[in-house]
Amino acid sequence: MSLRFCVLLVSLLHPQWAGAASDWELKVADSEADIQIFSRVNEQGYPEFRGVTRVQSRLSGFVALFKDLERMPEWAFRVRKAERLKVISETESYVHIVNSLPLPLYDRDVIVHSTITQDARTLQLTFRGSGVADIAPRDDRYVRMPVVESSWTFTPLADGMVEVVFQGHGDPGGSLSSVFLAWFVRLSINEAPHQTMLNMKKFLARLAPVAQDVVAADGHRAARGRDDAAD
Repeated sequence: MSLRFCVLLVSLLHPQWAGAASDWELKVADSEADIQIFSRVNEQGYPEFRGVTRVQSRLSGFVALFKDLERMPEWAFRVRKAERLKVISETESYVHIVNSLPLPLYDRDVIVHSTITQDARTLQLTFRGSGVADIAPRDDRYVRMPVVESSWTFTPLADGMVEVVFQGHGDPGGSLSSVFLAWFVRLSINEAPHQTMLNMKKFLARLAPVAQDVVAADGHRAARGRDDAAD
């Protein structure tokens, strides 16, 4: 969440080709929730999604949300469990995430290297999550996802809102000869980011603002409460 969460929500096909990325296509236009979901095939040949919305919240609310791994399954689509394996710093950690899939498919898991950065000028927050080589033993109950790449960006706007962009792609692992797995992958490419962003907005509305310190990308510590500058 850091981006860990996000992360889990990416259940996609193996790349079939690589080259120039295709154009983004609008797949979901939820006007009531102000959420748009786009998809394309990226340069590596992976199907990729991009969700965009606007939220009334302080940046500290997003930091608190993503650091609360215990409650992540309450809002992140099909995330069954998220636990921190190793903490490098306040803005870098390794997280184990388990995604719940419908029977007869096996649940998926992934080890995510999660980082948080902040632009000192614009105050934009970026959470990135990348699947890494096994740093924890595999569990026979799950299929380890070989590829996961995701990002969340939170950009303060002049009207006190925050633009939220959730983007990612991945490889669910396992045998893609399974018709059921292929069906689930096609369904998830749009449903996963839509449901995650929808649940996130509802969850944030119930959270009280929590002050957080965020370390900027250049290593300087942002002043406490500075994320409210856009209000």
